[in-house]
Amino acid sequence: MSEIKNHWLVHQLPNDRPISIRAIKPKGSDLSLFPQNRTYHPSDYDSLDDMKAAFERDALRLNEGGYNIYTPINLIRSDFYGNAAIQDSDITHRTKVLVDIDRVGDTSCPASDAEIDAAFDLGRDIERFLKGEGFPDPRWVHSGNGCHLYFPFPELPESLLVKQTIEQFLKGLALKFNNSIVGVDTSVFNASRITKVIGTIARKGIESEGRPYRMARVV
Repeated sequence: MSEIKNHWLVHQLPNDRPISIRAIKPKGSDLSLFPQNRTYHPSDYDSLDDMKAAFERDALRLNEGGYNIYTPINLIRSDFYGNAAIQDSDITHRTKVLVDIDRVGDTSCPASDAEIDAAFDLGRDIERFLKGEGFPDPRWVHSGNGCHLYFPFPELPESLLVKQTIEQFLKGLALKFNNSIVGVDTSVFNASRITKVIGTIARKGIESEGRPYRMARVV
């Protein structure tokens, strides 16, 4: 089974809302690529399976063309149409919080295996701590250059308070757990936050021996 099918294990398909792709030129790429956005609305398809298939097909095609492929992690308003980039004002509810762990310092090229191992070690420390605080089990994703932990929660209406709470939550984790090699990204608190589409290759700078491009995948 293609890894992109596992995307839906982490990012569940809503019944009555659109989903979206953002295709972005990787940092350091010399290809002439302009950002592209694709929105898939249930009303445009005969079934949700058809909508999923269109999303998967376009994500893989654009990824093969050299783009990095992203999608919003939260629920888009049901009346959103068109192919503009999703903004915070287009998000109505949060369904998960992302703890994104990556190396600190220079991130202009792919991570090494040792740096990725360090990210997963930190992720396990954070998971133990948060589960001790009553958090549910997260979904784990190898982001291609680090570790993503997605902690689910019931649909939570978007508000300034929710945004500020998640921002402070991530800053608190960073203060407690960051080290000289890897750390928590404290910038991923906005409602329209995008994340790698699972099953696509994450490109960053120029790959080299010991620093290859890798696929984002469920672990």
